[in-house]
Amino acid sequence: MRTREMRLGCVVAGCVFGATGLFAEPVRFTIHADASNGFYRVGNKAVVEVRATAGKDAVKGCAEVWVDDGWTNVVWRRTVDLANEPSFKIEGLSRSTPGSLRIHLRGDGMRSWMDRILFDWEKITPFTPYPADFEEYWRGERKRLEREVPIAVEKARASDLDTPNHEMYRVSFATFKGGRVYGLLAVPKGTGPFPFIVNVPGAGIGDWRIPTKVLRTGWGTLVMNVHGFPLGTTEAEQKANYNAWFAEYATKKGEPLYQYVGYSESRETPFYHAAMLGMARALDWLATEPYADASRFVYYGCSQGGGFGLYLTALYGRFAKSLILCPNKCDMLAYRQGREPGSFHIMNQKPENRVKAESIAPYHDNCNFARMIQTPIRMVHGTADDNCQTVGGIAAYNSIASKDKELRLLPGVGHDWKTAGYDTWLFAPPGSNR
Repeated sequence: MRTREMRLGCVVAGCVFGATGLFAEPVRFTIHADASNGFYRVGNKAVVEVRATAGKDAVKGCAEVWVDDGWTNVVWRRTVDLANEPSFKIEGLSRSTPGSLRIHLRGDGMRSWMDRILFDWEKITPFTPYPADFEEYWRGERKRLEREVPIAVEKARASDLDTPNHEMYRVSFATFKGGRVYGLLAVPKGTGPFPFIVNVPGAGIGDWRIPTKVLRTGWGTLVMNVHGFPLGTTEAEQKANYNAWFAEYATKKGEPLYQYVGYSESRETPFYHAAMLGMARALDWLATEPYADASRFVYYGCSQGGGFGLYLTALYGRFAKSLILCPNKCDMLAYRQGREPGSFHIMNQKPENRVKAESIAPYHDNCNFARMIQTPIRMVHGTADDNCQTVGGIAAYNSIASKDKELRLLPGVGHDWKTAGYDTWLFAPPGSNR
């Protein structure tokens, strides 16, 4: 049996749920699936029980509950009076093909939540096409960058960011369209060469200093931002730089998000294209540095950083290990076949741009990069992720060519940096069985 407990503060049907002080205690919804982890086989009938409690207070109010087929078709719906039915069952849930059923709950003033049960997840495959020239194209782009654009490495000491164990540097590398990839380099003090952790941050302002989660004694770290503007020296400066860049970029390109830009033009114009290739060449450079042990480069990233982990594990090709958490841009065209896309970069294109964008998207989809990966790799994804949707991540995982791969699906977990213990595996010494 799979159980998930949620604590929600809200107002439902005029009753206060989850207020503090003099008001009622938060309502807790506990979800029980009758199969282990909520994983079923195609054709099985699932039973899910939802229980609402509020500590010593009686549960009141109504909740709208519905189940869809993983996208737009609702297969079960009820409005539940929680005062009369604090516990209720959803029965007879099934699928005839591999995929998910999404369970939703919503009430007045309540933040909606969603979780999934999965059917034959090991058989979920991408709906996004695989171009016949995919690998040829990207290997050609790697070579073209080296021919046409000198790397022009800039490396400046950043002693203001030093730690007791690391010397810090601000670095940048030239890429296409006159752009640069900006990053931070931590070199351990002492005698090398050292293993290195490589990371790309999740979407947002980027990193102006190296997060502690990717800074480890005895290891070097290279963090690379995607945006293309120089790093701030403080969080406030980084945020101001990002906001100014974001506003200018959105205005210039006519898209609300930089991630959506360029898909209606060519394979080379999506925003991530130049960043991906600039980062891959940065790794080539790092591998030649005397303090770096190129045989022990590992990748570690989440969300946008998880997506770049799949790109770079494929394009760079020489990581010793990669740990990928809830990656973005997986199976972006799944909506054309009635399944939730891993992210909305293509579905949310302007209508006049979508047809062309759909022809370009397969060259940027992480399910297709996954086919190139031979590296030992671990992936983690929460079943309740509604940002980088879970089923797209599963489709990418099932596409990975490596024979040394594992996926941990975390029931009830949303879009979150959880390693499920795989960080121990990532940093284990060579030859260790951990």
